[in-house]
Order: sequence, then structure tokens, then C-alpha cells
Amino acid sequence: MEEEMGMTNKQFQGFIRLILRIVNNALEKNPDNKDIKELQDILNDMLEDK
Repeated sequence: MEEEMGMTNKQFQGFIRLILRIVNNALEKNPDNKDIKELQDILNDMLEDK
């Protein structure tokens, strides 16, 4: 099993998805926040590479 930062790939993906859920909620409250949009893009890119 491949590990990143002491967790399996599946755990890592779950962690990123959890953060994305929080980021998406923040964007619903403030859709014009460019920093949150940038973070969302970075997290989505991380999932696509897995």
C-alpha cells in the first residue's frame, strides 16, 4: 500500500474530499472569494492526480 504523510492513498483522498466539502460550503456563502476558489482548484487537481 502506498502511503503519503503516514496515511494510505484512500485515506488521503477522503481527507481532501472532506476539505473540499468545507470549501464548497464557504463558496456558497461567499462565491466571490478568489482565495477560496483557488484552494478549491488546487484540491480538485490533487484528486485528479490520484
